[in-house]
Amino acid sequence: MTRAKKGPQKDTGTEAMLRPVLEAVAKQANIEKSLVEDIVIGNVLCGGAGSTNARMAMYLAGYPDTTCV
Repeated sequence: MTRAKKGPQKDTGTEAMLRPVLEAVAKQANIEKSLVEDIVIGNVLCGGAGSTNARMAMYLAGYPDTTCV
């Protein structure tokens, strides 16, 4: 989607790109978000593996605070 901070998504935050993915996973799997215990996100470029951004995306997608990322 972006390469070397160039391209149409260069200014888009990770959480903004991850939110629709997390929403779609729950919808396609036909599961309640409140039943999800763990979400695993891999990222090799962000410091701390992008854990803060992944956590923000989880909240934005409507998962409860009891879900681990």
